[in-house]
Amino acid sequence: MEIGYKQCFPGLMAGKKIMYVHGFCSSAQSGTVTLLRSILPDAEVVAFDLPLRPTEALDLLHEKCEQERPDLIIGTSMGGMFAEMLYGYDRILVNPAFEMGSTMKEHNMMGKQTFFNPRQDGVQEFIVTKELVKEYREMTAQCFSGVHDEAEQQRVFGLFGMEDPLVHTYDLFRSHYPNAIRFHGEHRMTDHIV
Repeated sequence: MEIGYKQCFPGLMAGKKIMYVHGFCSSAQSGTVTLLRSILPDAEVVAFDLPLRPTEALDLLHEKCEQERPDLIIGTSMGGMFAEMLYGYDRILVNPAFEMGSTMKEHNMMGKQTFFNPRQDGVQEFIVTKELVKEYREMTAQCFSGVHDEAEQQRVFGLFGMEDPLVHTYDLFRSHYPNAIRFHGEHRMTDHIV
């Protein structure tokens, strides 16, 4: 089913920079990046291929935040989990995968996987090992560690699809942040699993 988008506020975010953080098995070539660029034509949208290892991915995101100074960060699924940890920036988290290690194991994501989108490094396949699942469990244990005051809480907004087949973290998000919307349908805006 094709989803149509109506461009209601093309000047929204004019002159601003948005950093998009992709989900697991995806890349900076995600259809979401294309969508954001088309519905927000006056904004600059940047995205980067994340390393497979979570610590390397978070380090890269911190480095890119320092370089790019985004006005807004949008992260979907695994990217939402990482975006939550980019404190000091305004962020929108779309079905953030705050339990990545468990999600990977429970949904049989072990073994050989294929990226849904081309990556700059040309790699299209990777292996999910028990060690990688452990690394993601350790990373997700760090979520919410920087939420110390109301000002930081107000910088984050959560969007949650009530019918998402993999990620169910609305209650966890709401235990730390006040701003969230649940909507019917999956969050699968484009082409990533987690």
